[in-house]
Amino acid sequence: MDRSLLINLSQVYGQNGTHELTRSVYNTHTTPPKENHNALGLSFEDMLNDSLKKVNNLQLDAEKKIRDLAIGDVDDISEVVLATSRADTALRLVMELRNKFLDAYQALSRITG
Repeated sequence: MDRSLLINLSQVYGQNGTHELTRSVYNTHTTPPKENHNALGLSFEDMLNDSLKKVNNLQLDAEKKIRDLAIGDVDDISEVVLATSRADTALRLVMELRNKFLDAYQALSRITG
């Protein structure tokens, strides 16, 4: 019997900054809801795209601050350290989410295969 995994991140950022991942496994005969929206009206795809754009913007901001530091346009070096630290933390979080998604996919492949 084929099964598919629907990953619902409707509450990625809960209260107190915690991350909650809710997984639901649907049988192929069960039709998943056509619109997967959270309380804010965003789909999983929209939330993922928005999050990746934010991570990219943090990376670009850190690169700009590093460039400004190299040419001497930065008054406070702590701004550069903070920007690079934020970008690094965001990138690490995205990489961990990617790893968890791959692990879930591989586990499903073993179950159905």
